[in-house]
Amino acid sequence: MTAVTAAIDYSAGPQAGGREPAPGELGLVQAFVNSHYDLEGDHGGELLHSPRALAGWLGSRGLLERDRSLARAELRRALDVREGLRAMLFANNGEEWDDEAVERLNRAAARPGAVIQFHRDGPVFESHERDFDGALAVLLGIVARAQLDGRWARLKACPGDDCGWVFYDYSRNQASAWCSMSICGSRSKARAYRQRRHQPRTRRR
Repeated sequence: MTAVTAAIDYSAGPQAGGREPAPGELGLVQAFVNSHYDLEGDHGGELLHSPRALAGWLGSRGLLERDRSLARAELRRALDVREGLRAMLFANNGEEWDDEAVERLNRAAARPGAVIQFHRDGPVFESHERDFDGALAVLLGIVARAQLDGRWARLKACPGDDCGWVFYDYSRNQASAWCSMSICGSRSKARAYRQRRHQPRTRRR
């Protein structure tokens, strides 16, 4: 069986705060994890809200044949993979490692679906065919390759309240913490300021 070589859309999609998207194929992983929030329409609605929506998203990216339909069980697996990756990206941003979320990711990903193709610039994980397992295999293959070459550490999940938006940290010392300093960063600073103001003052003797 040969790997599918149809074009895949690796673009990361719109970015919060005008940030630069993740480079190359990692943009596809960024777009997948950020599918929890529609930045362009529906006022922040969930993009993968049904099996049909999941099939549509994967199909639009070239990861799934257009005439394929998916079931609720596959939607649950996709969301377990997505939220497990987000947990790993929170850890990239200094948060605690979430064993349960990553274990759900590992269970959802424990299916064959990819072959490794070797190239001059390193290995590439390609799917046997454009089905659901193949789509997950492509996404997780990109993650594995990014972990090997160091790019993964720069992909982070924003810790802002009800955020979790994934951004790529291009700063030299990898010190960026927020998807947007003007939104989540400012909210955090304002919250910390209010907390300091409400703290009882100690009298100086």
